[in-house]
Amino acid sequence: APLERVFNISVDALLTRSQRKSFHPLPLYDARHGGRVFVVAQAPQSKRAGKLRQAKEPTPSEPARTPLDELAFGDPVMGRNIQAVRRTPCRDVPILLMGESGTGKECFARALHASSEHSERPFVAVHCGSLGEGELAEELFGAPPEAGLGQAQGRILQANGGTLFLDDVGELPLPLQVRLLRLIEEREIQRPGEPPIRLDVRLITATRGGLQERVLEGTFREDLFYRLQGLALTLPPLRERKDKATLIRHIFAQESTVSPSVSLGDDLVEALQAYAWPGNLREMRNVLRGMIAMRSDDRLDARAVPPECIAPAVHCGEEDPPASTDLNPLQKAERMALQREIESNRGNISRVAHRLGIGRNTLYRKMRRLSIELPARR
Repeated sequence: APLERVFNISVDALLTRSQRKSFHPLPLYDARHGGRVFVVAQAPQSKRAGKLRQAKEPTPSEPARTPLDELAFGDPVMGRNIQAVRRTPCRDVPILLMGESGTGKECFARALHASSEHSERPFVAVHCGSLGEGELAEELFGAPPEAGLGQAQGRILQANGGTLFLDDVGELPLPLQVRLLRLIEEREIQRPGEPPIRLDVRLITATRGGLQERVLEGTFREDLFYRLQGLALTLPPLRERKDKATLIRHIFAQESTVSPSVSLGDDLVEALQAYAWPGNLREMRNVLRGMIAMRSDDRLDARAVPPECIAPAVHCGEEDPPASTDLNPLQKAERMALQREIESNRGNISRVAHRLGIGRNTLYRKMRRLSIELPARR
């Protein structure tokens, strides 16, 4: 089977990561069962290199994996998004990415660029909400001659031939919205005193939402709003994704390359899956990075979960659990018995679930229903 079908990583990506880490063992996870292995990969250097390269070239029935494929971990919404951009090869079609902060909009845009025929050309990202109108105008279109900066190019010209990514496009001031609309329609840019320059730029914009509300408020042009929606995709928040366990293992593998001896316990994965992740992928990466840095040993389990990631897991998007004083006598007895079982097993949820003959997810739901928080394991 192709490597990527087993480990969710392509041969080229594995070679790149291995070389970057000076050929130290890299942790990879079985795409289907989550088993952890360590891999060292090195490109062939013998006379057989040409034959080996030819042998690994994909057949027509198994096309080469792209950076976009590396974002597919099993969530159906993300899968549909990836298929949609594949069916939109025309660079003249603007792409609008919508989603909460931290859902990976820039990561998706970079993967789309890296998967295109123009991957060797520049990818230029501009965050529209981080600059004032004057600074943003110079950032995008270049400094005017009277600024004394010579022929300093703007980010749009720097992206010519490649991809321009405008994050938080809803924060773009109205005068710059007019210039952006003209650029999209005319596909050219003209600096003062210079002839117009023809542009070949794929435009990808991103917003956390609310563009329609801004149109109604009059702070965002309606014609630009519809022009940006050549293809509109919504990246799902992490709490709604169906591939959280795979994502946890994948991000953990990326963050633990400098500490390859660190391993991830199943009970930790279960606890992290139950958390709502309001900060989405960005928060997950930071939490995993912090747990690796603050670990007391090389086996990470549910004890390593930060307190702020445990309390929200009790709610997990459902109705607020009842306080223990609101439980009826039978529920209180069940709560006390379950607390004793958890305490006697030192917070090992996997062991408690096994002793009770139920699944871990069922046990977590029971804990939420009875307002039981996961104790610190000793």
